[in-house]
Amino acid sequence: LIVIQDLCKQFGIVPRRDRGQNFLVDERALRDIVAAAQLTKEDVVLEIGPGFGVLTAELSKQAKEVIAVELDKKLVSALHEKFMDQKNVAIIHDDIFKYLSTATLKHFKVVANLPYQITSHILRVILESEYKPNLIVVMVQKEVAERIIAEPGEMSMLSVMVQYYAKPEIIRIVPRSSFWPE
Repeated sequence: LIVIQDLCKQFGIVPRRDRGQNFLVDERALRDIVAAAQLTKEDVVLEIGPGFGVLTAELSKQAKEVIAVELDKKLVSALHEKFMDQKNVAIIHDDIFKYLSTATLKHFKVVANLPYQITSHILRVILESEYKPNLIVVMVQKEVAERIIAEPGEMSMLSVMVQYYAKPEIIRIVPRSSFWPE
């Protein structure tokens, strides 16, 4: 494991199901997410729910700036400790929906491991916002990804909405064992 269990103990965090706190512990999946983001040193990345910053750290190596928005106060504390000396990482303690309602980001990419319960809503808010990202790379549950890329006759409101604004594709399936807790 990418020491997630130790970090949870250190910061007194018990992963919360209601917040979809399933932390990525698979190095290969991590590399695939970063590769799919096609980052350059000119990119600004909005990361939703960075958790302990495993993805944040990798994104910051390739992007100009990473804006990591985290709701959990204890995780924000851990993130500040981890990234205090890193000038291209901004840790924002906020609800992503509140943050997006006031943010005026332009020319940015969204990269995130999205909790199941906010996936549809966050995609709608991002895709319908005035300032749209150049690229969105999100890890979502397999069933949600399949709904998003559905063909006519099988489409849901989610797939219609996403396909209206974007050309979604599944990069790869990530097994349950790639997360802690599974």
